[in-house]
Amino acid sequence: MIGYTLTRSTTTKEEQFKQVFKEMEFLGWYTTGGPPDASDIHIHKQVCEIIESPLFLKLNPLTKHTDLPVSVYESVIDIINGEATMLFAELTYTLATEEAERIGVDHVARMTATGTGENSTVAEHLIAQHSAIKMLHSRVRIILEYVKAVESGEVPFNHEILREANALCHRLPVLSTIKFKTDFYDQCNDVGLMAYLGTITKTCNSMNQFINKFNVLYDRQGIGRRMRGLFF
Repeated sequence: MIGYTLTRSTTTKEEQFKQVFKEMEFLGWYTTGGPPDASDIHIHKQVCEIIESPLFLKLNPLTKHTDLPVSVYESVIDIINGEATMLFAELTYTLATEEAERIGVDHVARMTATGTGENSTVAEHLIAQHSAIKMLHSRVRIILEYVKAVESGEVPFNHEILREANALCHRLPVLSTIKFKTDFYDQCNDVGLMAYLGTITKTCNSMNQFINKFNVLYDRQGIGRRMRGLFF
């Protein structure tokens, strides 16, 4: 969109999406800002030329309300001063989310109205785990330094402490079972796969930007049909 006017590339992109995602439908468009204004109606009229009765979604990132700052509108034609005028009528909607999506946006959804972030349940759980692991590491380090000091003769033997340290060491083989290794490697593979998918997504985005820039230069030179992008 350039200067509140839909360009030819928008229509081309919509046609390409239909070819790739045949099971999906183009329902409307979205933008950010406050209440709908004349510029939104101007763009909406152009979208109406592409599809019939499109929906308009507007997100207000500056609102301080606790509710989700998203509004959905449909266009209606009303007679004002004897002229047919397009207006927006707000619609009610229901969010349908999955568990993974709720976890991902939990921290954002719990932002306070003052602009300060409140820790989400996921963040609180991770912080508690980090504190526990950090404390365990410090305690094990103290035991290790004590054993080294006993071996070097810097401190006297304390058989009770050494027995407890020995009992702690005998608990470690429990974490060396085949099931633990299998679960550990599965979790590592899942984390690596998520990182890999993120890298692929960034690469696809870079490729798409490159193709778009190439198409702009290619059209300006007028030397043939456009190169079609593989990713959108």
